[in-house]
Amino acid sequence: MENKNFLEGTFDDFINHEILEISENYIKSSLVVEDYHKQPMGMVHGGVIDTMAEASISYAAYYTQEGTWVGVNNNTDFIKAVTEGTIICEATPIKLGKRSQIWEAILSNNDEVCARSTVRLTNIDK
Repeated sequence: MENKNFLEGTFDDFINHEILEISENYIKSSLVVEDYHKQPMGMVHGGVIDTMAEASISYAAYYTQEGTWVGVNNNTDFIKAVTEGTIICEATPIKLGKRSQIWEAILSNNDEVCARSTVRLTNIDK
């Protein structure tokens, strides 16, 4: 990926979601937890975690596969509440196709898995 600032001015930039690495069949991103990421009960909002997974996976496919890939289904299991620190999202594909793909993201906080997300993508250019 040549353009390291491709998130500038986007929703990801707004919430400080940072892409650390994109390579073929892999992406890693991070987010430092701030108070504005939390719901009133003090835990990171599930939508923040969903956003990290779906955005990361869509970007990985877009930058390493032919076509324009967008998420069409996201299923996230929340395993452990996050209240502080940094969330790391690492994703790899389960199935790669020319028209649809399925990826899995593992999200961790303080080296403990906090969520697992499966995202199905479609190629809107096909």
